Amino acid sequence: MRCEPENRVYKVSYPAKGSVLARIVGILLIAAGILLIVLCVPLWAWMALIATALIGVGVLLLQK
Repeated sequence: MRCEPENRVYKVSYPAKGSVLARIVGILLIAAGILLIVLCVPLWAWMALIATALIGVGVLLLQK
């Protein structure tokens, strides 16, 4: 015996966005985190990242 399918529609509601103060604090925390990463990662790591990106672009160009 088969069961009938349910015809319910479920609506997802997301919580309301925070206050303006919470958004400003969030943006400041993100900026502080990015600044700490930029200042604390040594130069050789940035150069290795750039070199890896250049190698990747070169490989993509040679594949055509």
